[in-house]
Amino acid sequence: MSFSALTVTAVAVAACSDTNSLLSAAAFENSSRTFSVYALSGTSSVLPAAYQFTAELLARPQLLSNGSVNFDVAFDLTADNKVKLLPVRTVVPLPPGGAPSVGMLRSSTAFSVLERAPEKGYVLDSMLVVGVGETVVLQLPGSGCVYGEPYYAKLVVDSILVAQRRIVVGSLVNRNCGFRALTVGIPKN
Repeated sequence: MSFSALTVTAVAVAACSDTNSLLSAAAFENSSRTFSVYALSGTSSVLPAAYQFTAELLARPQLLSNGSVNFDVAFDLTADNKVKLLPVRTVVPLPPGGAPSVGMLRSSTAFSVLERAPEKGYVLDSMLVVGVGETVVLQLPGSGCVYGEPYYAKLVVDSILVAQRRIVVGSLVNRNCGFRALTVGIPKN
């Protein structure tokens, strides 16, 4: 094996390792946030029914003039008042500008206790139904990341105000490329 092949192999292994040896130090602080969204169905088209995690923006799902979309996950309610989490590709499968792939993983660990995003087990681009108090870990597209690493986030449904079709959600987003820490503060990994 040539020296350059060994170097490329070493770089690839290091880039994917947990030590983040080739990645920049974390630049963004993780912080918890609570927000309200409304069910996609049965509510006014001016009310936010989706969330763009890395920008931490509420939105009504839409296809933008440049062919991209303005959200990662949309929210709706089932007939029995559970929350449907709808990754972007389940709402807008083939927008002209492409739709990012979003992975979700139900966690048995409570939101406040979950400190690190798992390495595997994410289901890409599939709807997930959750109840109040259930924790979900998200693997989000890292479009601004040099090596294409994802961003990670966690969310929990805090409450559902059925009469208003409003869903209160707690979230924490790690906007540092490839970092899995899901705790408040500057992540170390």
